[in-house]
Amino acid sequence: MMPQEPAYVAVDVSKATLEIGEPELDRTWSLSNEPKGWRKLIAWIEKLGRPVVVGLEPSGGYERGLVEALLEARIDVRWCDPARVRALAKALGAPAKTDRIDVGMIRRFLSQTGGRPVRRDRERDALRASLSARRAAQEAAQALEAQAQALPEGPARQALAALAAQARLTMKAQERAAIALIRASQALCPTWRRLQTAPGVGPLVAAELLAHMPELGAVGGKAIAKLAGLAPFIRRSGQWQGRAVCSGGRPRPRQLLYLAVITCLRGSSQTKAAYQHLVAAGKPPKLAITACMRRLLVTLNAMIRDQADWRPA
Repeated sequence: MMPQEPAYVAVDVSKATLEIGEPELDRTWSLSNEPKGWRKLIAWIEKLGRPVVVGLEPSGGYERGLVEALLEARIDVRWCDPARVRALAKALGAPAKTDRIDVGMIRRFLSQTGGRPVRRDRERDALRASLSARRAAQEAAQALEAQAQALPEGPARQALAALAAQARLTMKAQERAAIALIRASQALCPTWRRLQTAPGVGPLVAAELLAHMPELGAVGGKAIAKLAGLAPFIRRSGQWQGRAVCSGGRPRPRQLLYLAVITCLRGSSQTKAAYQHLVAAGKPPKLAITACMRRLLVTLNAMIRDQADWRPA
């Protein structure tokens, strides 16, 4: 017997509602984004009587409860990259944006690409939450400090400075919570310690890479560079050949790799030597830094893959 083709179910998630796209039908319906709505969706999926793949876009956390409920029910859930879904919509002549259009495009994207499987990893989810809270507190502190400096001396300036100091304390507390979580994890701690053997990679950079690059060590060098948006894409047409450019990918790993490379450039390291060689060969400094970021990421990926600490070449 031939295996059944999966039914592709698209879900557009918002704070209050879920817009559901039925398989093979240009029809949608809505449910509340709460446990009652999740249970109704799962019951409907189970009645389809065939393998089901549910596709949805990350929605700033509004999707977490639904994803957890679907995984608990052993339903295959896939992430659909919002930027790529919108690019598909524009390519197909659908520039308008409504819940119904979004659902149709998510389903079409899912059926063509398969999406990215959602994996349950409670420890990494908790780590991401702590690091996200740390970043939010840091941004709040920086904004409050800037506002305080713009005010004359007085009660208002003191009040903002006190709020900024409290935000800094919250930032430090969330950083300690993230590190404590890693130290207590048998799965995360060895990788976290190994990443720190590389020049420029401190405890916080290693923690952020753990949180946002779970594929480290599980994919090849080209694939990991592409995930971080550090893989150059060739642009060529006929006799014309444009400059290869990097685009897309996950912004947070790029930010951390940039900090790691800048740290290396301030001292004496292989990264600094590679950067100087590229600049001497006529490469713009920005391009040279990007190349060093890619080189560092590929090295870290190989270290985790081979279960080996960093070694000077």
